[in-house]
Amino acid sequence: MKHFYLIFKGFALSAALIMFFVSASEAQTTLAKWDFNLETLDPSEGSGTAMNVGETTFTWATGVTGSPDRAWNTSTYPEQSIGSGTAGAEFMVSTAGYQQISISFYHRSSGTASRWAQIYYTTNGGSSWIPLTNNAGGLSPHDTFYLFEFDMSSIPAVDDNADFGFRVLSVFSPVAFEDGLGSSYGSNEAYHRSRVLEGSPYGPNGTWRFDDVTVIAQQPVGIGEDFSKRTAVYFQNGLLHIKSADNQAIKANVINILGQTVVNEFTVENTSTLYVNGLQGYFFVQLVNTKGEVATKKVFIP
Repeated sequence: MKHFYLIFKGFALSAALIMFFVSASEAQTTLAKWDFNLETLDPSEGSGTAMNVGETTFTWATGVTGSPDRAWNTSTYPEQSIGSGTAGAEFMVSTAGYQQISISFYHRSSGTASRWAQIYYTTNGGSSWIPLTNNAGGLSPHDTFYLFEFDMSSIPAVDDNADFGFRVLSVFSPVAFEDGLGSSYGSNEAYHRSRVLEGSPYGPNGTWRFDDVTVIAQQPVGIGEDFSKRTAVYFQNGLLHIKSADNQAIKANVINILGQTVVNEFTVENTSTLYVNGLQGYFFVQLVNTKGEVATKKVFIP
């Protein structure tokens, strides 16, 4: 058993904590990304498939950052008050071996297309689709790219799934509205065009553009979870106890609630104790093993 002794005299800004968050960010993996710059529905990164849903057609148009950036420009949507949730775009991406999934995309509407989109996901290859959320009517004013991001990390069925996919579909407005041309509609009975005033009413030749469609995993399946379960941190009899069931040395830092390292990197082998005279309150003990797995434990020192 190893003993470490520390008389606490002050705080020092933690470069280690900063590096922890940098490492966590770098650990994320892009499973698929479509930037459409080569005017193809093949991903520019990773692997997956993109396709039209319903009777929609497509061309290519200017992307989010302008020329020469390109975007997927979809059209031929349903007529007014017909076929809500039947037309749009679909993306299929395997998440096998990965967890904590998120999706994001830039989305732009012409003035006569729907400002409302519903996002659906599948965990069985498209046999069935589950509503995730809507875009809150966020495609207005028209002719502007808007970034939409959706965290799916709270949905376990999305993790480690070769049959994952999502759709972005044009839907009726879920709230009553006046279309800016004098026509009024109740909730869930009509498409609300993206243009605010003047111009033409909603029509099937309105367009939706997509760019930089991305599916990201924060980490491979199992990373951090098992390691965290194999470690324990607790305070007893004036000592901070750190235990690891791994047959390897692990590095540890003690960090206060301000994000400052109060005990810089030291090595833990099986069981170590740390004399922490002068420390009081809640602290985080950050542990990193030789595989790069990270576990963070909270401890209270009275």
